[in-house]
Amino acid sequence: MGINVTLSSRRNTSINPGLFAAQPTDLIAEIELFRQETARLERVYDLHRKLGESLDLDSMLEAFSRWLTPEISHNLVAFRNFGRSNMPTACSCHGPHRQQLIEVAMDLLDIPGEERGGTIEKLGLNYHIFPLSNDRKDSLLLIHNEPESTWDRHSTVIKGILHNLQGTIERALVYEDLYEQARRDSLTGLDNRRVFQERARQEMHYSDRYGKPLIMACLDLDHFKAINDQLGHAEGDMVLKRVSEEFANCVRESDVLARIGGDEFAMILPNTSLTNAQFLMERICKSIKDLGFKAPGSDILGVSIGLAQWTTDTSLEGWWEEADSALYRAKNNGRSQVSL
Repeated sequence: MGINVTLSSRRNTSINPGLFAAQPTDLIAEIELFRQETARLERVYDLHRKLGESLDLDSMLEAFSRWLTPEISHNLVAFRNFGRSNMPTACSCHGPHRQQLIEVAMDLLDIPGEERGGTIEKLGLNYHIFPLSNDRKDSLLLIHNEPESTWDRHSTVIKGILHNLQGTIERALVYEDLYEQARRDSLTGLDNRRVFQERARQEMHYSDRYGKPLIMACLDLDHFKAINDQLGHAEGDMVLKRVSEEFANCVRESDVLARIGGDEFAMILPNTSLTNAQFLMERICKSIKDLGFKAPGSDILGVSIGLAQWTTDTSLEGWWEEADSALYRAKNNGRSQVSL
């Protein structure tokens, strides 16, 4: 009897034919959404991979620009951190037009602020700026030629990856700081011995290639030990900083200035004759004396300087020894003077 009841129940159950009619269409739509999301995640993963292969900001922006190209036709991507002087840039053009774009980018990123966009009339291009941090000190600029009618969709693409890009850029900024610290003297901010040796070899190569004169100067402070011993290391550090500033004020941007250690400094003067180098070093001798630093009972602070001109048959080590020997001649001849 129980079986008959079950069969009867099945025969009497009615199924609404429209109940599952919409499911195949919904399933296709779900599959399409899943496919689109998978493609989007693959694109994001590809960007992560490209950014992960880069350490510096210029390389990261170049990787981001290449990744963005199939999606958005653009001319320039630039990043600005307020607190840093440089503006890493990825630009798709060269020559005068490139320089013009970079100058426009610097003007656009000169003031931090909210997200904004507009038209660059003289270039016939559009731009958009995206803040990358809550304090709006980090900004990303995109100069492009996409019409405003399609920009909402493009903006959504960029905003979707800004968070990921921000984290990568922060990593690059930390790397830049660590790299810079490893190449700078921690007290004076000048190049350290390692950078001096690298730059010296580069300048030797250029001098050999173009036949330009190249001078090395070894500098050692006179009577600094008395200041350090009698007035203390804090006073000595202050003197070293001030002397370093004076050195920096006397040389060109193309010159190399480094603190080698203690109260020893060195310079590389590209495209400079020995006569002109001697004239410059004599001015430096006077400017250090004019600072007027001295310890009680000691002579006034000065600097002795040795000069040597590089020749193509001289190694870096040999060149250094020549300048260092000239320095000791200056010391032995009475200090606070220049010797060749």
